[in-house]
Amino acid sequence: MLSDKGIIFAADIDDRRNLLETISRVDRYIDAVKLGNQVLYEFGWKIVSDVKRICRKPIIADLKLMDVPHIAERICTRAKEMDVDAIMLCGATGLDTLGYCRACFPGMIFIVTQFTHCQDVIPDNQADSFADIALKLGCEGVQVPATYLHRVRHIRELVGEDAILISCGVGRQGPEAGSAIAAGADFEIIGREIYANAEAMTAADAARLARERILKVLAHKENKRPVSSRRKVLLDL
Repeated sequence: MLSDKGIIFAADIDDRRNLLETISRVDRYIDAVKLGNQVLYEFGWKIVSDVKRICRKPIIADLKLMDVPHIAERICTRAKEMDVDAIMLCGATGLDTLGYCRACFPGMIFIVTQFTHCQDVIPDNQADSFADIALKLGCEGVQVPATYLHRVRHIRELVGEDAILISCGVGRQGPEAGSAIAAGADFEIIGREIYANAEAMTAADAARLARERILKVLAHKENKRPVSSRRKVLLDL
């Protein structure tokens, strides 16, 4: 098992039975489960408790909130009531809204800096400001797309060692498992490469292979960064 780096499984599966069965099968190879808006809209907040019954890993609600403060506060309060361990919020929603979310949600907060499909939607300098906001508010970490590995390296330098970097877009969007961690991320968000790979291998085999690749990357790194107390929190939840 990895002590401070690993896989966040993006469980973007629109069939409830398949969703729960897949999480159960890959549980031993992953470090957290990310439930996106597609799943939350389809099955409601109850899906969080359903997942928690079969998996003891942290649950991250990828809300990508972009709303006014009082609405965002209500949503984050609901996430807290449903025992969600972490949430993801869009940095573009601004300091005021993010501040309200930080005040009402006691779990981990990750600020989304850029999208995986198009870097130009959010310019680099603006994404840097989102990372600064995350630090200012005491958020635990930021999301950086693995599809732009130079951004992973840059944000790591910007936020330092204590912030947790989670990196999405691994697998189907290009970067192979381990590439974002090699660039400075702590956790790689992997979805379709695991759950939509049935023609080649089972979800469990795909998750195992991804984890093995990450282990090889770590084994080849000459100077592994020390594990900070904040980056260990995700696995201690």
